[in-house]
Amino acid sequence: MSKIAIFGGSFDPVHTAHIQIADLVLKCFDLEELIFVIAYAPPHKERQYADIKDRISMLKLATYNIDKSKISYYEAQKRERVYSYQTLDYFQNLYSSDEIYMIIGSDSLLNLPTWKNIDYIFDHYKFIVAKRSNIEISNDIKYLNKCVFINEEIEDISSTKIRGLIKLGHTEVASLLDKKVYDYIIQKRLYK
Repeated sequence: MSKIAIFGGSFDPVHTAHIQIADLVLKCFDLEELIFVIAYAPPHKERQYADIKDRISMLKLATYNIDKSKISYYEAQKRERVYSYQTLDYFQNLYSSDEIYMIIGSDSLLNLPTWKNIDYIFDHYKFIVAKRSNIEISNDIKYLNKCVFINEEIEDISSTKIRGLIKLGHTEVASLLDKKVYDYIIQKRLYK
């Protein structure tokens, strides 16, 4: 049985911590494939700041050389809110003989009880959790037994912070993004 990891997000914009997570997951978990799933309208976010076409373009630029990875437009093409359990079921149907994992950050781990059909998800799937230095994980988290952790801590970067820095015109934000993604953002005047 092969392992397939689903890495969902709005990627608004995709940044170096996203790529660090993907690289570490591929290095540490013997995956057959890592699938980036770009969300059209994530249930836990009120809005997206860049158009879906721009977010797809940036994700392509940032992930072009990551072995064993691909981008899925399953959620983006639906043009509506799609819940994680629906996405995981979709991929389980595609890869029926494989084990499906979902990649999340430790901040999302704390919010899992608010996810739609979370008990169903944990009955059927496992999570790979990327640890962030500013998030404390206690042993009494309900779903901890269904999670495996990346041993290395991930850079503490957020798309929200990046958008704010770009809006204020701070050029040091370039170090938090793939150069091609940064150039794309500047060229398209995104997040201004």
